[in-house]
Amino acid sequence: MFDLAVIGLGPAGLEAVEVALKKGLNVVAFEKNELGGTCLNVGCVPTKALLYSSNMYSKINNFSKLGIEVDCNVNFSWQKMLDRKNDIVSKFNKVLNSSLSKNISLIKGEAEIWLDDDELIITCNDNLYKAKNILIATGSSPIELFGLEFDKKFVLSSDDLFSLQELPKSITIVGSGAIGLEWAQIFSNLDIEVNIIEKAPVVAPLFDIDIQKRIERILKSKKITIYKDDFIVSANPNEIVLNSGKIIKSEKILCAVGRKPILPCVKVLGCSEEYKIKLIDNYRTDFDNLYVAGDASGGVMLAHCASCEAKDIINSIVSGCSKPKKEIPSVVYLSPEIAACGIKGQDIDETYTVKQVLLSRIAKAWCDDSSDGFIKLIIKNDELKGAHLVCPDASTMITFLAYFINNKVKIDEIEDMIFPHPSYSELILEAIKNG
Repeated sequence: MFDLAVIGLGPAGLEAVEVALKKGLNVVAFEKNELGGTCLNVGCVPTKALLYSSNMYSKINNFSKLGIEVDCNVNFSWQKMLDRKNDIVSKFNKVLNSSLSKNISLIKGEAEIWLDDDELIITCNDNLYKAKNILIATGSSPIELFGLEFDKKFVLSSDDLFSLQELPKSITIVGSGAIGLEWAQIFSNLDIEVNIIEKAPVVAPLFDIDIQKRIERILKSKKITIYKDDFIVSANPNEIVLNSGKIIKSEKILCAVGRKPILPCVKVLGCSEEYKIKLIDNYRTDFDNLYVAGDASGGVMLAHCASCEAKDIINSIVSGCSKPKKEIPSVVYLSPEIAACGIKGQDIDETYTVKQVLLSRIAKAWCDDSSDGFIKLIIKNDELKGAHLVCPDASTMITFLAYFINNKVKIDEIEDMIFPHPSYSELILEAIKNG
């Protein structure tokens, strides 16, 4: 009998194990694929590795304005970029395997949950396991659209891109969320013709209205063609027909409209019946000792959100208390970075105050040749309620802006902070004082 069983070792499962061990719990964990889940193997980490490589290649063409002359021909190797990505992923996989195998019962294989009378049990590799509490952290998979079924040749998921042996000359991306936007930048940096098709009337529909406008401007500056308020009605390797009647020629299609939860059923011992697990709040289920965290819960599908949920679940199991729901920061790793947390501009009324300044107001931006961007702060009752940034280091800055929002830090307290000069963090002070 274990104190905790964790099924799935992505960000949620790994955080649950770490917190549980600190609390002195006896843990068994199951993973049928590589440790680290989507984030480490086919998501956040490998994408950022390829983004960095492609950004470096793209930036070389602008070195002359920085006083650097490059006289030789500059080329890139997609295979070497993939090799570098694989090395990074492999290093983290090895660290995780080594660490977990020393501290918990780590079982490689597909776990199944069974109901035996009123007791939940787990089977894996023909063995049976019991635990006082079970956490499901089985992640998600790419959403497949009708008529655009994944074939790994013409219509690809984001998972498929990491096994591309050769880059296409053109690609059409369906969806302008974080996945679609980041892959659009990777391909555009590598001189591939990119189209983006967005069914909504705006790009990046989940972001603040001013960020939406800036993202569209960034995409157009990279010569990416955008089709808004449109969708594919038919597609083959010769032509893609849109609802508007427009026709696109493209070697590949990337379907990046989001991901769907992978939530296993509970099987009933002794018969073929299965129970579909029901979530009754953020992570509790209709079984008293069964919890769901991360992408499997169908909530905000971000790695740091998954970790936060898992930590809260373990603390709740141990102490019976859970913390209030937090505003979760989100980031899109374009160049410059996009980051946001809290309420958006299109959702406020006259009781809110908006303070916004351009990135060009601070010296650091000009020194780094990165003056195109802004910060937008949304304030109510002398407290920060929303923060939206387009600037280098936005992924770092949003961390403490999210802290201000979640902890109801007063604006005058933020203004009293010391911001290093020159730095991008000065943008926060500039917005408060002069926005």
